[in-house]
Order: sequence, then structure tokens, then C-alpha cells
Amino acid sequence: MSILSWLKNTLAGELPTKMEFADHEQHLHGLDMKSALDAHAAWKTRLEAQIRGDAGETLSVATVAADNNCALGHWIHGDGQSQFGEYPEYAQLRKVHAEFHLCAGGILSDAHDGNAVAADASLKKHFRHHSDAVQLALVRLYAKGLENEGNSPGQRH
Repeated sequence: MSILSWLKNTLAGELPTKMEFADHEQHLHGLDMKSALDAHAAWKTRLEAQIRGDAGETLSVATVAADNNCALGHWIHGDGQSQFGEYPEYAQLRKVHAEFHLCAGGILSDAHDGNAVAADASLKKHFRHHSDAVQLALVRLYAKGLENEGNSPGQRH
């Protein structure tokens, strides 16, 4: 399902299905949306490995909890802000993205402290909500940008 079809279905209250991007839909003013969303989706796997203690990487809680260290965060605090900063959808994306990273940082902190039960509970209870909120907010901003500029996604670089 294309990103715009996914958005329409989600806003209509249908349960989200897997989002796929047509070639002309993938970019938003310097942001590769598919890569950004895929990277955020990968956090669940990375955090699960941290909780199990078999991660092949060492993650800093402060780095993970900060919302400006990932590609999406760089974009939100840079090109995204300059292009979309006046939109309420941008403010919502910035807010839910920061909350996502605080949640991930909290899970990682619990995992580092040896509290796997709390980390796992938070991953199952809160993480999905925050991840879904980031996806939805980004797609809403994408749609708002198209609506306000009247451009097709392929024209946005």
C-alpha cells in the first residue's frame, strides 16, 4: 500500500498495514522517509538485544534518549524545521519523536541497570505506541506539505 493510501486508511480508523513507498513518494525535503522509518522500527530489535544482554553493540543511554542523534532527528532539527516549522504537524512530529527517544532511553537504562523485567515491560507496553506515533506524525506532515504546496512527492527534494 502506498504511503498516501496508508495515511487515508489510518486516518479513517482502519488498522495500519505495512506501508510501502513508490519511488516518487520516498523523499521529503532531504529526508529519505523509508530509511528513517526503517531505522526507527529497528530500535525494537536493538533494544530487545540489549535487554537479553546479547547485543553486539554498546549503546549510551544519553545518546539514545536524545532526539537529535538519528537521521530523522537531524532532519527534524534542520531541514524539516526550516521547511515545515510553521505547521502544527511539524510540532507534533517533533514532540512524539522526542518522546520516542526518551522511551527508548528509559528502556535502555533499565536494561543497563540489570532490570530486564522492567525494560521488557516498557518495551511491550509503551514502545509500540511511541513508534506508531512517530510514523503517523511523519506521514501526516508529509501529507500536509503536499496539500499546502500542491507538489507531487517526486518534486520535493
